[in-house]
Amino acid sequence: MIISVIKKSPVVIHQLFFLFAQLMILQMNGIGYSGTLAYVGVVSTFLAVLINLRWDIEIMVNNHNALHESLFDSSVTIILMTFIVLFFNTIIGSPLPAYIILSAIIIAIHELLVSILFVQKKIYTYSFFRTIPAIALIFFALVNLEAEIIWPASFFISVLFLSIYYRTLFRKAISGMNISRIRRIKFLHKFNAAITATTFSFFSACFVIVINFYYGSDYVGLWSNTIRIFNSLLIFLLGASLPFVLNIIRDKETNSEKVKMFFYLWISFCPLIVLSFFAVSNWGQYILSFFMTYDFEVSNAYLSYIVLISVAISFVGSSQALYQGINKSIFLLGMIFISAVIGLIYIFNDLLSFVSLLEVFLMSMSVLVMMVLVHLLFILVFTNE
Repeated sequence: MIISVIKKSPVVIHQLFFLFAQLMILQMNGIGYSGTLAYVGVVSTFLAVLINLRWDIEIMVNNHNALHESLFDSSVTIILMTFIVLFFNTIIGSPLPAYIILSAIIIAIHELLVSILFVQKKIYTYSFFRTIPAIALIFFALVNLEAEIIWPASFFISVLFLSIYYRTLFRKAISGMNISRIRRIKFLHKFNAAITATTFSFFSACFVIVINFYYGSDYVGLWSNTIRIFNSLLIFLLGASLPFVLNIIRDKETNSEKVKMFFYLWISFCPLIVLSFFAVSNWGQYILSFFMTYDFEVSNAYLSYIVLISVAISFVGSSQALYQGINKSIFLLGMIFISAVIGLIYIFNDLLSFVSLLEVFLMSMSVLVMMVLVHLLFILVFTNE
């Protein structure tokens, strides 16, 4: 499945550019700068999911509305959610800095617009606009902009050009603007999927937040760059394949057929996952030393835990779109909540060493993956919806 997808499309190119950009920034600016950049990226991406209420995925997995109608509905949603986020951030003392909120708004718009490109099957254009932020990241890092600034600035460049590219679609969307149209937007219908995605994004962002809080940006850099180096191929292939699989799922009639397509995707990844784990377990430190220097203890066990956690995050993260497509996001939300509670009980019970913290993360994600697998297998075997 994956080989056929890659042969049909250049959609994977932007993944390579991002990998190159982030490794280049690591070499130029060091692990601390890279860790801060990863922190900004993770937290703002989490917030972006809340702001756009998963309209980027909704457009890809459902075809109920014309694209200009979906663009109008999603734009109103982003404006409304931006005001809500700003309001709550203000009344609770502004815990989120302005650059995080700005970055989240820009990413929310960016993900929405590139998803429209994919649905329109403009794959080369899709790949081009996904590549722009990676190129901009390198440029802004070269001119020594602060790490907190270059993430939103890079995506803003792409959003600016996308807005110009879609000026006709925006005009068509605005031409249908009226109060009755706004009232027909099913905000509550989007909340199940959005809350689930936001909860999981926050759950996975907490890994970075907790590491940053207890151990600082250097350890965040170790976390993010270990994932980048050892799981880049999996992330690369998943990013290339998942949009196509979602388009296929969009046309399937039963939930069991949709689940089957999702399993086909991940079964094809299994040899790569085993190979990556074997490599990091045996030569992790040696390989890592080519890309970064650090002044704290690192073992292959540390790196193996991080790789396995990353695989689990990718699996559950990709399943969110499936759950949205089969209208069962609430089940995934419950499973994420159970897993998060288990992890938090251990974290708040005691101040953990870094390796113990990774073990808690791994245990929590393992519980979540097992619950998701059991639930999806149940749908596959026992339902014909």
